[in-house]
Amino acid sequence: MLEEKSLSPSVIPREVKDIALAIAEGQVKNAKMEWKSDGTVLFSADSPDGMSRVLLQKVEFAGVIEESKTNITKPRNVEERLDRVEVLRKRGMTQTEISRLTLTSQKTVSNDVKRLIEGGRLDG
Repeated sequence: MLEEKSLSPSVIPREVKDIALAIAEGQVKNAKMEWKSDGTVLFSADSPDGMSRVLLQKVEFAGVIEESKTNITKPRNVEERLDRVEVLRKRGMTQTEISRLTLTSQKTVSNDVKRLIEGGRLDG
């Protein structure tokens, strides 16, 4: 059984407090946090209208802390989405990674990749 620990407010990082407040006030939806075995913490949250997403990543190792923040807006139309999928695929990203950056499903990305290959914009 896991032991439940209580943190004093001074120990809770400011970012976590800000996120908790934003969730409570309905400013974000689909908030997700993931802890990986390598010390990486990933956080993502969507705007209430589903048109934008923020991704936060924090990695701590050997006394070094790396942090990054990515702001994403949903493509306005299919052509804009196809352009983004093309660029991200050419950068070597997986369909799952691309789906996070296009605010679509992996299946939509798969269909887009097929369409781009058929159209000669991507190599098969």
